Amino acid sequence: MRPLLRALETLGAIAVYLFAIVRSLFTGPRYVGETLRVSEILIRRCLIPVGLAVAPVGAVIALQGVHIFRSFGAEELLSSLLATAVFREYSPALASVMVAAQAGSSIAARIGTMRVRGQIDALAVMSVDPIRYVVLPGLIACAVVTPLLNVLTTLLGLFSGWVFAVVLVGCDHGSFMANLYSQVSLVDLYVGLSKCLVFGTAVGLIAGYLGLQTTGGAAGVGKAANNTVTYTIVLILVCDYLASMLLLSLGL
Repeated sequence: MRPLLRALETLGAIAVYLFAIVRSLFTGPRYVGETLRVSEILIRRCLIPVGLAVAPVGAVIALQGVHIFRSFGAEELLSSLLATAVFREYSPALASVMVAAQAGSSIAARIGTMRVRGQIDALAVMSVDPIRYVVLPGLIACAVVTPLLNVLTTLLGLFSGWVFAVVLVGCDHGSFMANLYSQVSLVDLYVGLSKCLVFGTAVGLIAGYLGLQTTGGAAGVGKAANNTVTYTIVLILVCDYLASMLLLSLGL
């Protein structure tokens, strides 16, 4: 009976949290300066790790694909595989995972530290909504920064694939670019950006919720940060798979 009551209590807390988030999104005051400050911090923390994590992906895809396509005499189609994989799957997923690891853990740790130190309660005493002032800026920052980082990682992935295929392997540059342009469409771009928007929002929501639920001092803060990374990465990978299956079934 206790596990059921605990689960119902958790669901109720999540529902109240989500309602507070939605209410804060559509009512004032809005702390634009705090949102910009958090966004700038996230970009600085995530830019290099995300770039280093995703840049080799294009080269790895080209490395694996060139041998397969070469056996069929269709090396010029390598860029089609590269474009689809990078735009739709690898770049959005890896960019979101790195944001979860860098930004999500940082946001959860910051909010958790404020919770155990009593600063969250102090904000409420001063009539400052903690959701609006502490959680919402991180949520908006994650939702905005993740698609922006996805654009960078997509370009890096395509460039690394081009370097391996054209410069190192010797594929024809004209055929590579022609098939790349013929394969990529605005739908691919919208799919990748939409995934990142959803995944980035999920990172901000989970980080904010776990940060507010922090108890137990420094150990609790560390647990909130670790759980944020674990939960968001699992959620991103599962949702990415489900979204890909849905898009394929719809012919998109």
